[in-house]
Amino acid sequence: MSGLYIHIPFCDEKCFYCDFYSGNLLYLIDSYVDALIKELKIRSNYLPDNEIDTIYFGGGTPSLLSIKHIDKIFQAVNLNFKIGVKPEITIECNPENISINYVNEIFRLGINRISLGVQFLDNKVLNKYNRKHSKEIIFNALNIISNSKFINISVDLIYSVPEISDEVLLLSLIQLINYDIKHFSTYCLTVSKNSKLYWKIQSGEIKESDENMFFSQYKIISDFLKEKGYIQYEISNYAKVGFFSEHNLAYWNQIPYLGLGVSAHSYNLSSRQWNHLNIKKYIRDLNKDLISFELEQLSDNQKYNEYIILRLRTYQGLSYDYVRNFFNSQFFHFVLKIEELKERGHFIFKDDLIIPKESDLLIADYLSKILMF
Repeated sequence: MSGLYIHIPFCDEKCFYCDFYSGNLLYLIDSYVDALIKELKIRSNYLPDNEIDTIYFGGGTPSLLSIKHIDKIFQAVNLNFKIGVKPEITIECNPENISINYVNEIFRLGINRISLGVQFLDNKVLNKYNRKHSKEIIFNALNIISNSKFINISVDLIYSVPEISDEVLLLSLIQLINYDIKHFSTYCLTVSKNSKLYWKIQSGEIKESDENMFFSQYKIISDFLKEKGYIQYEISNYAKVGFFSEHNLAYWNQIPYLGLGVSAHSYNLSSRQWNHLNIKKYIRDLNKDLISFELEQLSDNQKYNEYIILRLRTYQGLSYDYVRNFFNSQFFHFVLKIEELKERGHFIFKDDLIIPKESDLLIADYLSKILMF
């Protein structure tokens, strides 16, 4: 099993909190798609078995791609890779790009999972953070998707936003739950120095939330979704049984994946590499059949540390046997630190597994640092 990530770095306008690589050079989309396809052909042997089980269109705003663009990419994927029997194929969409025709056409092409960028259900907040739609447009998009052939629907929601009270957040969850949403990705508002939000906070235009708001709203989301039958399978992700994101699980389980496009990352079990951050340069290079990227060969210690960091964020937890078999040099340190944390009341121990408690998920970074080698 391997994954394919396709980065679409275009947005009509950038949200103030966003620090992903994207821009509004929409006139370059045609050339960019052609470059993506060239990169796909050049790197078709990157994955160990050339077979992919998940495809993820991320961004940016992938729903700015036309049906012709997506069809062109799929044709190239099918020519260069073996596709699994039941692949999970996701596209991130903005609500303002959703129409009956668009949804029907992307389903016809083989996309079977939509991740809708809801973020907030308050018009003033949407406007303040430079989202280009209203809550009415969000509900219209959800109605269209819910009445389509799509079953696997995910929404993104941002919390710990100063302008959104606990009551408003709970109301948003109640409104969203009326739709047949199978998956929620919920993220605390993060202030990155690469974002406009950082400078707006520095100038006093926008207020930063505090730790109490984070804990309060994290608990509201967690309690509400679990009561409704969702499983928290990763610190930020909740899903109904059978609808965990297979693509994201592959990242957390250190399964190989190929990232295509400007700024995209790839992993092949022994190294990581990432493409450079310039759309025009990316297109120019691929016109010459070149790819500009950075490469990092991973040491055994790095592989062990990544296993700890990633798995402590999930419901799967850590495995004694896995560490013993794959990280023998680090095993004594691992057991010593696990016993130390066990005495402090951390983790659930079930057979071979060391599973984070709900309270452990909130301090996963802290626990990881103790276990790292």
